[in-house]
Amino acid sequence: MKLRIKSWASAMGLSLLAAGSVHAATLTCTGLVTSVTAHVDGSVGIKAVWNNNPVQLCNTVTAWKSVPTEACKRWHAAALLARTTQQPLQVYYGSSGAATCADMGSYGAADAPTALTNQ
Repeated sequence: MKLRIKSWASAMGLSLLAAGSVHAATLTCTGLVTSVTAHVDGSVGIKAVWNNNPVQLCNTVTAWKSVPTEACKRWHAAALLARTTQQPLQVYYGSSGAATCADMGSYGAADAPTALTNQ
């Protein structure tokens, strides 16, 4: 009986681990930026071809979802450069609940990026 309980507990633990990892995958979104928005509260967002909704990148006034303000200022500049030059921007999410770039939440519901790269 003990063996069955241990096997069941192990199987349940592995199932829970597998289910948890589905919701925290990495995601890379690359494409043209159609607009860059900076709000009075410091939030910076973009609208890009990979998502029909604007997504927040960060905040220049206060840390947002662990993105420091100094990184946000650089990302804001990178987003503006991508928009102005019409060069692709790559946004990397180290941990995302979205399965695809199109599924990313809009505005502040978006996951926090880990890195931005001008292509």
